[in-house]
Amino acid sequence: MEPTTLRAVMAALRKPETGCPWDLKQDHQSLARYLREEAAEVLDALAAHRPGDAATEAHLREELGDLWLQIAFHAQLAADRGAWDLHDVERTVVEKLVRRHPHVFAEVAVSGSEDVLANWAAIKREEKGLPPDQEPRLLEGIPAALSPLEEALEIGRRCAKVGFEWPDLEGVLDKVKEEVAELQAESDPQRVEEEFGDVLFSLMQWARKKGVDPDAALRRQMLRFRDRFAAVEDDARAHGGWEHRTLDEMEAAWQAAKRRAKP
Repeated sequence: MEPTTLRAVMAALRKPETGCPWDLKQDHQSLARYLREEAAEVLDALAAHRPGDAATEAHLREELGDLWLQIAFHAQLAADRGAWDLHDVERTVVEKLVRRHPHVFAEVAVSGSEDVLANWAAIKREEKGLPPDQEPRLLEGIPAALSPLEEALEIGRRCAKVGFEWPDLEGVLDKVKEEVAELQAESDPQRVEEEFGDVLFSLMQWARKKGVDPDAALRRQMLRFRDRFAAVEDDARAHGGWEHRTLDEMEAAWQAAKRRAKP
């Protein structure tokens, strides 16, 4: 009988003598690259997702399954050495969520999301064994595996919690304009890199305050670019290749594709 659960499939794949040779060779470190890849593919699926659209719903479901497979694979490795298994992973996160949501699962009253975040921070301090009045440094503990975009957002979020923040969106946009002007004024390669970094960091903070997910926005922009550039490429092929198209003609094909894409 074929297994019907992911846990059973992983156990079969990792079974000595009868399992899959490739799966039996893996360890936590060898699987790390696949975890990163699958997480990135979930983000791509989210960027392309349209709620209610059958194709993008199926795509997102499939990619989440692939990510779940990676979690189950790591859990099976641990189960093989008698450390813990997939049930322990689920139990641990359930216990953590219940513990950190006393306003839902206990008698703690909150007046809004700010109270929830304050309680969450206090509970995390308690979990780490820190005294109630001892705060870790604000920018400590940011995961090293975050992308630069994600890290920039997390830095901004943490600083905003203590009031180190622009009072409004206009102030952030003014900072972006200031940084762009400084970038334009630079010619030294090192200073150009520094100013470019300042522009990107300021843009990340504008996106954060505006409620825009910069990672999703960039992924969607690249999807749009790919679709429009495919039309430019089709136009070039129809006219004998790139060498037979001028920049103006390629731009015209681009604009035509852009117009077709508008609802």
